[in-house]
Amino acid sequence: MFGNRKRISRSFSPVYLAILSGIILIILIINGFLEIERTQRGFYSLLEREAIVLIQHFEKNIQEALTSLQSSQHFFGMEESIAEYLLEALHRIDQIDSQQPLNSSDLQSLTDQYSVASIGVYDLKGELLRAWPTAFSFNNRSFLREMIQKKVSVAIDLFGRPLIEGDLFTIAIERKGTSGIIVLQLNGGQMKRLLRQIAVQRAISDLGLREGILFVSVQDANLFTLAHTDTSQIGKKDEDTFLKRVLQSKNTLSRLFRPARGEELFEVVKSYSINDKPAGLIRIGYSSGEIRPLLTQIKKSVALSVLFFLILGIAATALIWVNQNRHLRKMEELEDRIRFAERLSSLGHLAAGVAHEIRNPLNAMGMGLQRLKREFLPQEESKREEYLSFADLILKEVRRVNEIIEQFLTLSRPFDLKRREGSLQELLKHLVTLFHEEANAQGITLRLETGHDLTSLWMDGEKLTQAFINIMKNGMQAMETGGILKIEARSFKNSIEVVFSDSGSGIPEDQMEKVFNYYYTTKEKGVGLGLPIAHRIIEAHGGQLKIESKSGVGTRVAVLLPVVIRQKTGSRGNS
Repeated sequence: MFGNRKRISRSFSPVYLAILSGIILIILIINGFLEIERTQRGFYSLLEREAIVLIQHFEKNIQEALTSLQSSQHFFGMEESIAEYLLEALHRIDQIDSQQPLNSSDLQSLTDQYSVASIGVYDLKGELLRAWPTAFSFNNRSFLREMIQKKVSVAIDLFGRPLIEGDLFTIAIERKGTSGIIVLQLNGGQMKRLLRQIAVQRAISDLGLREGILFVSVQDANLFTLAHTDTSQIGKKDEDTFLKRVLQSKNTLSRLFRPARGEELFEVVKSYSINDKPAGLIRIGYSSGEIRPLLTQIKKSVALSVLFFLILGIAATALIWVNQNRHLRKMEELEDRIRFAERLSSLGHLAAGVAHEIRNPLNAMGMGLQRLKREFLPQEESKREEYLSFADLILKEVRRVNEIIEQFLTLSRPFDLKRREGSLQELLKHLVTLFHEEANAQGITLRLETGHDLTSLWMDGEKLTQAFINIMKNGMQAMETGGILKIEARSFKNSIEVVFSDSGSGIPEDQMEKVFNYYYTTKEKGVGLGLPIAHRIIEAHGGQLKIESKSGVGTRVAVLLPVVIRQKTGSRGNS
């Protein structure tokens, strides 16, 4: 009996308990570090997937822009951007020189920074004070005559001729801080480089970036920065071995690093090609601050678990289990987002099959309508015109349904607009006619108010009609007991505003931020694609769509469309 007591005493010895506690403590700490690492990997994997989608979009835009520039000697409507860039450079040089006169070394550095051929500083009489290169000579005094006579403050000789390598392009300004003139010149090669830089900058500026993306950068094959969301980085060169390695690879690579100055960031990099030749890199940098709060929370939880274990011993195991489950739930949320993205992809394949099945009866309906229109005309002349009008209207809407199906399949791709000059007033009248019977049946009054001076629009009438139909349907569905749907159109100097106002139930304030989300709907049988498609169509036309709503009062949808001058190069415009 004594021996048994001794064995029991050893079994529950504080030393053994301490060893067991130590093992569990080590397991807990190791598990905490592994959890932090797994969470971090999953988060960065999610960011990398998002970055790949963005890079594919930017790569397409950059390839189109650079391919067009390589095959042409023209400015592609970028004269204003070029002039703004060079004027900003001149004002910056003027500001620096006003603070401390620039010497030859300073001027040389500025010519390299702005990639120009020469910079010259003159007095008000047109006499050269200092310049780089030191052998700089500008003999075209007639170019500066009006500035010397104080008739103008800016002189520009940049446009109106082809970009030939040996030609010089000149721009000059009258100084602000002191008296004098600053002249800047570029050769044809430098002008082409500037054109390429501005074209690439435009290509990465057409997509709004969410919070958390620190920068988007485009570099050429020599790792010179062509475009950057931080314009102060343009023109700088990188010597990073990682970037040189990506330049030789066709794969997308990522890394977590800390720049010389700044916070730690997660960067995704991919090379892009022009005519199957490596042309440079596209880089997207994410702030690590997005994951820092999550990692900090995990670290605090692990520390709290260790503290409780030291106090309660083995009982802390239960606390670890609870803590582990909490972290796993967070990981499941991240994984659910990935699975949701995969389901959206599979939905596209399903939609293709559905569209194929729907298209066949639509085609049959279209052929049947064409035969009715051709072979079954009423004998009475008074009814014949009305019969043809309704047959054309139905046939047109059958074709529109087919186009809507096609649009559903291409939600993830940019719209290809088929623009023509057209009357917005006639388009709106057509919509009122189209919805007249349906509105009467629901007790809804349609009111159309347009001015007689509505400017013609360079637009895709079919796409714009589809957008307006989606907006009107939403307004009519919001008025279950009848009401008034008012459509107003008015012209401004460079735009036309179309406003759809209903007297329905309105949109709750907590749902306003979700109305443009795909598949979000408050209707029982709704798909949730109407407003998002309308929003994308309006944006593809260069316009804006704004919604104002008050619960119980109604909703006001304002569409602002720019008046675009028709291109002379053809009758079909893409956006």
